[in-house]
Amino acid sequence: MAVLCISTASQEDTASYWLNKGNESLEEALNGSQNQTDRELILHRALQEYDEAIELDQQSSLAWYKKGEILIELARFDEVLPCLNKSLEINPQYADAWHHKGKILTAMGMYEEAVQAYNQSVLINPRLVDAWYMMGGTLSELGRFEEAVGSYDMAIEADPKLAKAWLEKGGALKAIGRKDEANQSLARAIELYDEALRLDPRDTSAWFGKGAALYSQGAYEDSLQYFERASEIAPRNYRPWYYKGLSFKALGRESEAEAANGRARELGFQV
Repeated sequence: MAVLCISTASQEDTASYWLNKGNESLEEALNGSQNQTDRELILHRALQEYDEAIELDQQSSLAWYKKGEILIELARFDEVLPCLNKSLEINPQYADAWHHKGKILTAMGMYEEAVQAYNQSVLINPRLVDAWYMMGGTLSELGRFEEAVGSYDMAIEADPKLAKAWLEKGGALKAIGRKDEANQSLARAIELYDEALRLDPRDTSAWFGKGAALYSQGAYEDSLQYFERASEIAPRNYRPWYYKGLSFKALGRESEAEAANGRARELGFQV
């Protein structure tokens, strides 16, 4: 028994032990079985465990990165960037850290810097699908639609069934007047969203995504039923309400558009 106690104490003095504990807590928090209060308690426990790992090994790039991940889950976004920067200072070849840095910079509206971070991530790992996808969206925010199409193409090359990349590529093509290509891309997105809904009729992102694709095609009346279903399944998500407002407005149904926009604002949408 004494030997076992000494062995356990020895393990607790290593960064890897606390990293593993933090990973276990993070997985527990994200499995969706807890209420919001319990989830936050578990996330705070994971944060403490990653801090223990950092205290034992200040040069653990992974520990700094994982701490950043937890802070994102806790919506403490202003604390995330220093953690990711520290992770990258230790290991500049950490593709996932560059990717997450890009996402934080995008959320902060620092689009040029975000594109640079995404570029770094895909230079290290060209198969990092979400980095290509996020870079496409950030380039679109900058009005650099030709480059955005290229980024979406790279995401699609890595994952041909990534419906949201086909959807956003369609929007970027439409913005630069390549209407036939845009419609082909949007049609492919709709096919993929239909596949997803056959597999899971409660897939909120598929209902919303198909609605967005139909909206981009100008099928405003048809899009409404998909946004409506998405808002039924996920009533606290403002995006279906906001897009319902856009569809109503495009149809000239102003009072319904204002009601939908008002609900989107109640749920957190900010102009």
